[in-house]
Amino acid sequence: MVSIPSRPGVGVPSGLGVGASPGRLDVVGALEHYESALATLRTALAEVEASPSYLLLTDADLEGETARRYGHAARDAKELWPLIDAASDQLGAARAHLDAKGASGANGTELRRLLEERWYSVTDLPGRSPRPFSVPELLAEIRRRYEAVRIGVTEIDKLWVSVLPRVEAARATLDRLEAEADALDVREPLIGRARALADDLAERLVSDPASVNPQDGANLDIQVADAAKQMAQLRTGHDNLDDDLNATEELLASLRVLRARGEAARVEALTKVVDPEGLVRVPDPGLLDGPDGLAARLDRLFENAATGAWTQKRTLLDSWLTSATKLERQLIRANEANRAPIEARNELRGRLRAYAAKMAATGRAEDLDLAELVDRASGLLYNAPTDLRAAEAAIADLAARLRA
Repeated sequence: MVSIPSRPGVGVPSGLGVGASPGRLDVVGALEHYESALATLRTALAEVEASPSYLLLTDADLEGETARRYGHAARDAKELWPLIDAASDQLGAARAHLDAKGASGANGTELRRLLEERWYSVTDLPGRSPRPFSVPELLAEIRRRYEAVRIGVTEIDKLWVSVLPRVEAARATLDRLEAEADALDVREPLIGRARALADDLAERLVSDPASVNPQDGANLDIQVADAAKQMAQLRTGHDNLDDDLNATEELLASLRVLRARGEAARVEALTKVVDPEGLVRVPDPGLLDGPDGLAARLDRLFENAATGAWTQKRTLLDSWLTSATKLERQLIRANEANRAPIEARNELRGRLRAYAAKMAATGRAEDLDLAELVDRASGLLYNAPTDLRAAEAAIADLAARLRA
């Protein structure tokens, strides 16, 4: 509330609050200083008023965190123009006096009185009594109220600049994702969660912007990205469904081959190597071709492929592919383990051939001791079952004799 007393009193100003005091300036310089300060405040207020944030703070009924932080500043800001007009009137009166009568003698005293007199009363908080202000004190009060509301406007402007574009971008992306989900006839929960967050941020940016955290915008970006990633996976799953179905028979045939080779390698190792280590028993053929095997499951999948939603087919196919690829990895490891003893025997045979070639090249082929070692190693490696430990020891003994 702003009022002008009917009988102005005279007091001593406590300071300008916006520059030098009259005690440090001549009275004409003080007047010019106050006029300049008021012009600066008028321009600054006009600029901050141009922000939508200022309109939100001063025109709307503030809520929540925004009301707690800036409610008082917003109420004070509503009286800024009346205060500026009052200061302008008083400075105008002082300027008119100076222009008409000058600042000499009594005229200078009157001019100083017009500037220093506490002639204007302001109630700055509800329930408080009006407080008298001189021109410099009134300018300081205008500055205080302006700075308080400017801080709020700056914070809200930053939030809007940081978060609002993200909300708008998120909504555009979500619109596209929802259209894609409709085309695929699916309902994706991640889209709904991101949409709810975007709507909440949009509403709070208008009703209670101070309650929004800049990190909320980053969180929205993450949720939209997750929804987009999920929709990309669904699109890929839909588009690749037929190709993936067509590739299942090839995978099933490959599994049969792998199982057969793994079992054959195990049998060969048991037949041709003494006490082979690390052998793996491959799964029973029923896992592939039994009543509940992968082949039967695949038949049922193809039977249902012509009906039902594609998402159901995709789920069943993905489950089948998970089982098939898990079995494929298992069979590959079994093949490697079961072939290891035969590979070890073949590697020793290769070393024996190399040492025999070295004997011939160095003229030691007729060395009876070396020839006996070669015959012993050959007997171990080329007669089943091979004792790998004994054969390896014989090869090592031959290598040592050749180095001697």
